[in-house]
Amino acid sequence: EDTQTEVYVYRGYAAATDAPWSEKSLDFAAKRLGHLLETYFTGEGYRRYLAVVPDKAQFTVPPEGYTPASAQETADTLLAQLDFVQYVDIAPGLTLEDYYRTDPHWRQETLLPVAQRLAEALDVTLPEDREETLCALAGEFHGSYWGKTAETLTADVLSYITSPLLDGCTVYDYETDSTGGVYDFAAAQTAPYDLFLGGSKSLLRIENPAAENERTLIVFRDSFGSSLIPLLAEGYGTVYAVDIRYLASDLLGRVMDIPVEADVLFLYSATVLHNSVTLK
Repeated sequence: EDTQTEVYVYRGYAAATDAPWSEKSLDFAAKRLGHLLETYFTGEGYRRYLAVVPDKAQFTVPPEGYTPASAQETADTLLAQLDFVQYVDIAPGLTLEDYYRTDPHWRQETLLPVAQRLAEALDVTLPEDREETLCALAGEFHGSYWGKTAETLTADVLSYITSPLLDGCTVYDYETDSTGGVYDFAAAQTAPYDLFLGGSKSLLRIENPAAENERTLIVFRDSFGSSLIPLLAEGYGTVYAVDIRYLASDLLGRVMDIPVEADVLFLYSATVLHNSVTLK
């Protein structure tokens, strides 16, 4: 099964052959997620959701012999094993151009429709008049596929959305016991995509003092969540971002106080779900 991952270029966009369909991997992912639900979120106060981020390769013509796992089939397989979980389909409307050319991740500035789709499913209202400004990190963004393709890629620009509301949000990092903003400019100097919520963090709590409600959202996520979660945080009083690649599921209850009512969202890329050995 362990074939060499190939990075290829399609219409100027680099993608990788790193998420072939794996039933075994999905079974393991379903066990991990099911265990989280059974351990912490069985009460009536929880509404449970799943959204799958499509692998960028799904929007390309991949090399012969490689079929990227589809987000829809991935979700269907998981849902068959997870009780009382509602599926939110975020793939419609996403295109290749919503991803960086040189990196597997999606671009925050294109994600407002995705955030809106999730907000509707979660039954929260995102602010209509956001007073948003689109900013960009200085210089070119060379993602993780940069220099790995025979064809020369055009560098990306890493853009991010600011607003008074987002500026007012505070992010508490449980690992470092420190508080910052939704954008981590120090982290971005080393790895630009780490601008979003500081990159790989096991547990964060985002407080939005301007929220019109006191609702709580708990997102179990991978790196794709980093750029989307700030947009969802606009609709909640509190959002927890949990990455069980860096925090064992069984430790969660010791580290954070689990609220008695919350929306619980599993937001995972097809790539991680088909390589789920990383989930703890």
